[in-house]
Amino acid sequence: MAEKISDTYLDSKERSTDVKKPILTIQTPVHPPSPPKRRKSLYRRFKHLLSQLLGKGKYQRRQRPRMKKPAIYVFSPEDIDVTVSVTLNKDMEFTTVYPIVPIKKLKPQGEKIQWDVHASPDGSLMACETGLELSSLFWEADLNARSFSRSRQGEIPGTWSLSDANSVVLSSDDITGYLQRALLFLGLHTEARTNFVTFWLPTLMSHKHIALRFMPQAEYSMIVPLDIKPQPDVIIRVFMLFQGVMDLELWPSARRRAHDDVSFWADIVGVDSAAAFNKDLSRVLEWGAMEIPC
Repeated sequence: MAEKISDTYLDSKERSTDVKKPILTIQTPVHPPSPPKRRKSLYRRFKHLLSQLLGKGKYQRRQRPRMKKPAIYVFSPEDIDVTVSVTLNKDMEFTTVYPIVPIKKLKPQGEKIQWDVHASPDGSLMACETGLELSSLFWEADLNARSFSRSRQGEIPGTWSLSDANSVVLSSDDITGYLQRALLFLGLHTEARTNFVTFWLPTLMSHKHIALRFMPQAEYSMIVPLDIKPQPDVIIRVFMLFQGVMDLELWPSARRRAHDDVSFWADIVGVDSAAAFNKDLSRVLEWGAMEIPC
């Protein structure tokens, strides 16, 4: 029995020595495979599409210049009914008017609005048709698509342009004081000056430096005729153009001009400051402005 066990043990031992252990071989490729490309996430694709639709980022479109907040005040030494009409040429189109009146399309091109109001000596107005009480009349307009398409090529008509030769350049810290002084010389009473500055202040303060100029009244009236019946003794139209300034070195004369006495704007616009505040005269005052894209 013992011999059989020994023989069995020895036989199994001998067989085990004949079994060869497997050898694991790892082969490294000469050029390792590149990692799989990351697919653009759904969020990023959505954001890209939204930017195209809304004109944001690299798809941002140039803003259309808008003539904002032209407000018209009518002052008369006596009660009187007045007809006020504003006409736009082919390069502009009304966006908002108040009180709301029909916008008449002119042939071959252009638009016109008309208000009929009763003016009182205290400066208040009343719409003849509705009885609405007002302190002023209001309209806004855009340069239309045709004019805007030209401006996209850097060809904003010279009428609306600002340059080192016709503007002043101010820091945003100095803009409010400068405007208050200039608007006083241009015939704006306290309420009008305050409304002008506060309406435009958020836009002006978004720039570190601003170039601005006031358009000559005769030039502005050729582009946007204002017709008043009966004809008042004094018409003052103050319209400001402005834009943000990035490179101050391009505006040396405009920076020096900002230190001149602001009264020179009255000569440029064509305003008789004394007549502007003469309460014995019938007077019409309009103010507005437009930001020109850089």
